[in-house]
Amino acid sequence: MKRLALTFLLALLAIPAGAQAAGTGGHNPATLKLERSFTAALSARVDSGNGCYPAEAAMAKQISKRWKFKVAVVNSLKQVRRQNLVYVIKSASNCNNVRFALRSGALYELDAARGEIVVLGKAAARQRRAAAARANRGPLRAIATVTKTYNVGAKHRRLRFEANCPGGKLPLGGGMVATPPVGPGGEGVYPHSYERLGAQRGWHITAWLFDGGDGSVAARQLKIQAVCARGLSPMSAPHTTVFTKPGQTKTATARCPGGQQLMSGGFQRTDFLNDGGNYVTESRAVGSKAWRVTASAYGDYGGEVTAIAYCVKSKRPLLAEVSASSPLAFGQAATATTPGCPAGRRMTSGGFSANGSTKTFFAGGSINGDQTWSASSYGFFGGLTAYGPADRLTAYGYCLRPGS
Repeated sequence: MKRLALTFLLALLAIPAGAQAAGTGGHNPATLKLERSFTAALSARVDSGNGCYPAEAAMAKQISKRWKFKVAVVNSLKQVRRQNLVYVIKSASNCNNVRFALRSGALYELDAARGEIVVLGKAAARQRRAAAARANRGPLRAIATVTKTYNVGAKHRRLRFEANCPGGKLPLGGGMVATPPVGPGGEGVYPHSYERLGAQRGWHITAWLFDGGDGSVAARQLKIQAVCARGLSPMSAPHTTVFTKPGQTKTATARCPGGQQLMSGGFQRTDFLNDGGNYVTESRAVGSKAWRVTASAYGDYGGEVTAIAYCVKSKRPLLAEVSASSPLAFGQAATATTPGCPAGRRMTSGGFSANGSTKTFFAGGSINGDQTWSASSYGFFGGLTAYGPADRLTAYGYCLRPGS
């Protein structure tokens, strides 16, 4: 569906895992071509009957038809030679993944399973490692929350929002607060992604203003939070993606590699409108080395969901977890708020779970002034037993120790 392309383009791409732009795709004509190629492929997947990306030749034709790009299908990266030509890499593309490459001076690659555009080559790899090493010098320090406020109305109900860290600080986590909150008919702002910005140094949320089905909705003020600090930045950001068809519920778990521990997590690529789509019902840490995301789909179409784990080199677990639950009923909004962090720690990120229910739309989470974490949701699918009970929302807050 063409209406999905903008959301996925904004939510997924040019958001590298590294601490700085060195060795990553950044924003330029080459990355824009790859981003647009991916939106064509993902729109085709959402429209497909089997939930798969198109075969390579068919995908190349769709990209060419939609964007007027010259596209070639090759077996491996070694065959990517011509400048400014989009290549579909056959050896790495399948039902659940697509891989594109493009030469524009440097060699750029978009692997949907990894989740961001990177610059390939030994020099770029050295730049990425050096940037991560610089970002992790010294202890965790100077933790502060910054915010940016947006006005969201019916004319621009689905947009990309972000808050960026000042003065060379790097993001640890983030959140959002909508005013007014979700209304009695479910009208309000719902996030489609919650994730860290690497090169841009901030926190990104793609969200949309849902009208509850009656065609009218009051404007909202949306405040985006980014928790910023010095001395801690992910050395890797594993992504795991699954596809949900209408009526399905699936879970994606992103795991830190050996020798690394979880410092934060997030999700991306969900998308739902009044007539259907997929929506997140859980996004939280599971243990000290993994981040789990669960999503369901309803109505006319499904979509992808990606779990992201932000990981840093450490022999010991980094996060302390606090949690609290609140009742969640059909036709009502609910908010759960955690206790504060253990002594000597700061609240830096958060998550939530609907505890197996698929009846609820997540309405965002945020860090409060008293260093607690709140998560909100709305019980949307009442009376549909296939969606399971929607009786409990749990908020999870994650705390780091300054000076570590």
